[in-house]
Formats: sequence, structure tokens, C-alpha cells
Amino acid sequence: MSDLAYDITYLIESESAEPAAPSRAPTRVPAAVAPPPANAVSAQEALARELLQVADAHEALIQQYLRFSATTSQGTSRP
Repeated sequence: MSDLAYDITYLIESESAEPAAPSRAPTRVPAAVAPPPANAVSAQEALARELLQVADAHEALIQQYLRFSATTSQGTSRP
């Protein structure tokens, strides 16, 4: 091949002819703002109410699991 195939001077010259683009400084994203205390308190109160509503169902599931595991372990014999 000829040396012209590898000649990239036209690329270098065209880059230097173009004005440099202004550098853009990275923009800082503002940090997440904590919710106002009133919203945080109301969210905590709502969560507490929900937890109290499901507490009895959760306890029933635990008791059911314990009964099931007790009957299962009694049914198995150990050598």
C-alpha cells in the first residue's frame, strides 16, 4: 500500500482548525432533602399502626409454625 493510505495529517489539521469546545464543569446534583419532621412523624405513626394491626396475625403464624414443627419432630424417630 502507499504511504498516502496511512497519512492522517488531514485529520490532525482539521482538529486544530476547529475551535475547542468550552469545557463543561460537572454539575453537582443537590443532595436529597430530608422530609420535614411533620411528614416523618406521620409516616412513623402510620407504620406503627400497620405493625400493630398485623401483630396478632404474625403471632398466630408463629404459633402455627411451632405446633407444626413439634408434631413433625414427634413423628420422626431418631436412631
